[in-house]
Amino acid sequence: MDGFSNPDKNASVRGYILRSLVRGCRFSLPVKTLSNKMISCGLVSDPDISSHLYYLEQCRLIQFSGRSDAFTALNDDAIVQLTAEGIRFIENGGEPEMGIDL
Repeated sequence: MDGFSNPDKNASVRGYILRSLVRGCRFSLPVKTLSNKMISCGLVSDPDISSHLYYLEQCRLIQFSGRSDAFTALNDDAIVQLTAEGIRFIENGGEPEMGIDL
């Protein structure tokens, strides 16, 4: 897990997650698919993206299917989906202070 040691990279990863969900069916994707896409493009090297998902979940921009949360979503292969707030956030171009690079 990358943690929060590199704010610019973390903002890029979070932005990538949100942009990917916009392109997904019904603004959603399986977490494993999302993680694999990020590894294949070289954005992350570890499939554990839970810290980034947790950040977005706490900002109420995403939610998970079932009883999954950010830390169990990868193992559960949960579906992550944009919330209404997440869609509004993207449509408004984001907020630079939030640490998300759209």
